[in-house]
Amino acid sequence: MAAKPLLIEIGMEELPPKQLKPLMDALGREVATQLDALQLPFQDIETFSTPRRLAVRVNALASQQADQNIERKGPSLSAAYDSQDKPSKALLGFAKSCGIDEISALQTLETKKGSWVVYRSSMPGKSLKDLIQAILHQSTVKLPIAKKMRWGFSRDEFVRPVQWLLVLHGSTILASSLFGKKSDRVTSGHRYMGKKRRAIDHAQNYEAILGEEKVVVNFEQRRNQIITQLELAAADLDGIVTRDEDLLDEVTALVEWPVVLSGSFSTSFLSVPEEALISAMREHQRYFHIRNSKGVLLPHFLTVTNIESHQSQTIVKGNERVIAPRLADAAFFYDKDVATSNDSRLQKLGKVVFQHQLGSFLDKANRISALAGFIAAAINVDPEPARRAGLLAKTDLVSHMVGEFPDLQGIMGGYYAEKSGESSVVVAAIGEHYQPSFSGDKLPGSDTACCLALADKLDTLVGLFAIGQPPTGSKDPFGLRRLALGIVRICIEKQLPLDLVTIAEYSSSLFSHRSDNHTLLEYIRDRFEQWLVDQGKPLDVIRAIRHRSDNIHNLLSATADIEALIAFRSRPEAAQLILAQKRIQKILDKSTLNSQSQVNIALFQHPSEHELYTEILNLQEIETKDFGFSQRLTKLAGSSNSLQAYFENVMVMDENLELRQNRLATLNLLRKMVMNMADLSLLQS
Repeated sequence: MAAKPLLIEIGMEELPPKQLKPLMDALGREVATQLDALQLPFQDIETFSTPRRLAVRVNALASQQADQNIERKGPSLSAAYDSQDKPSKALLGFAKSCGIDEISALQTLETKKGSWVVYRSSMPGKSLKDLIQAILHQSTVKLPIAKKMRWGFSRDEFVRPVQWLLVLHGSTILASSLFGKKSDRVTSGHRYMGKKRRAIDHAQNYEAILGEEKVVVNFEQRRNQIITQLELAAADLDGIVTRDEDLLDEVTALVEWPVVLSGSFSTSFLSVPEEALISAMREHQRYFHIRNSKGVLLPHFLTVTNIESHQSQTIVKGNERVIAPRLADAAFFYDKDVATSNDSRLQKLGKVVFQHQLGSFLDKANRISALAGFIAAAINVDPEPARRAGLLAKTDLVSHMVGEFPDLQGIMGGYYAEKSGESSVVVAAIGEHYQPSFSGDKLPGSDTACCLALADKLDTLVGLFAIGQPPTGSKDPFGLRRLALGIVRICIEKQLPLDLVTIAEYSSSLFSHRSDNHTLLEYIRDRFEQWLVDQGKPLDVIRAIRHRSDNIHNLLSATADIEALIAFRSRPEAAQLILAQKRIQKILDKSTLNSQSQVNIALFQHPSEHELYTEILNLQEIETKDFGFSQRLTKLAGSSNSLQAYFENVMVMDENLELRQNRLATLNLLRKMVMNMADLSLLQS
């Protein structure tokens, strides 16, 4: 039979909007996995979803598996028969496992290694109609559903109660069932504007037929329609809509037939910080905000509805009526917070627990104040604004506004600091100290803000590692991975030459729980390594720098050294040096060098030994001078000829123990010199 499209649609009660797209993508992957496992060839897979359905269309899917040729290798011919040429127990057992009674049905396989008994047969492929039930079951049971539901009298569980099941191969219904629903060709149109039951005549006509029933079943198409409508509606108001990708995904998952409407609110609310207004519109009503060409917030909003109406103004007025109290709340909370001093809020932090073993947020405020000042002094920035900003950074946590709109923490703190007369440097630092708060987020602008952001992040990391609560597997309740990556980005992208070891030690001294910071520092270095890999830097070069003698203390200088080593490796002399270091490492790994062994020049027997030792002394002298990393690499490369001559003329593993130990000590001394720069033996030559 010719290949045809397979359409599977699972109709349900309204799905959780934030789960819709992940479930759609997962269903497509699981169906593809099942088809591949069953060796059912197909062209490609399309996924669809609306609030009431998940669907997959497999294009050009074969209706039957190919016939399978089976070949099972049994015992060798010599082990298959005894001395009287009768079948051995091994042969009889093999025949039984193959399901045959006659030994004559077995064949012989001749190979270069000998002759073997073999069983060959052909098994006809199963049809899609016989496999569809297993495909449905296996594809749905593995979906990433956070919380499953049970309905009716069934013991079945799924993300939402299932209302219908559509399974078509071309125009043919494939008999199957799922969650108590038998397969059919009937789907459901828009809840209000479409037919409750509509037959799909052919899998290829799925989108077109649902489009007639006011359902845009393709998620991306629906999303693009929303974007277009938002931009046009904003333009009609002489504004520009702000693209919010997460909100776009959410509203796309809430509607089947998107219609964008615009509404307004009183200009009096514009005296409230715009972040509070945007949060009220976004979080509570899923509205999009609009700005003018200068970036100023306009007193308008855009909302995405799920219905075409001749009375759209009634819908708009309803939305305006709903948002007005939310904005009034924001204005009320703001006015009330402004009337309260930052210092009084600071004292209230003493009653808010940061972590029960690490104290209150007042304790944290005092720690990050001290640490921010310490970091500022380390990079020659005035420490006083950093200390003041650190002390006030968390005061908005006890404000009325943040209590109602938690996503505004940090942001409102900056506004309140400004209202209370703090300097612009302190205000900016408080407003930016959570940055970067997600992957790709912008960094704090000023050096003072960077000091505060580093102090806040490092304080949390040091404290939680000290009490034995690092991230484990997928559990990271304090977002420590994000905090560590933020430290990496700020140090490198803001060009801050900070010694992480020193700063971590100072941070640790501010806690009553003192501990070794080794595990924490390795954790930060892991994030540093992964960040560089994501930037396209070669892993072997990163690890060569990371595993040098004193590891990595300064992320900025380590990044520069990695760049220098990448450039050096492309030079002709680098390959010889890398191979020589690998050779030294292998020799030392296999040797039993006495750790107390010192180089004794009186035991040198060949000029090559004197020459190499002279090169080592020159390298030691270079270390005491102000040579850059690239210059030191170049000087090191210059020793390659001496090292090559050494290996050609000197037997390192001499039978004489004294000579052997002296030569191993020479190589070990050179190895230590190299390890001060990088572990070149880790490089791929």
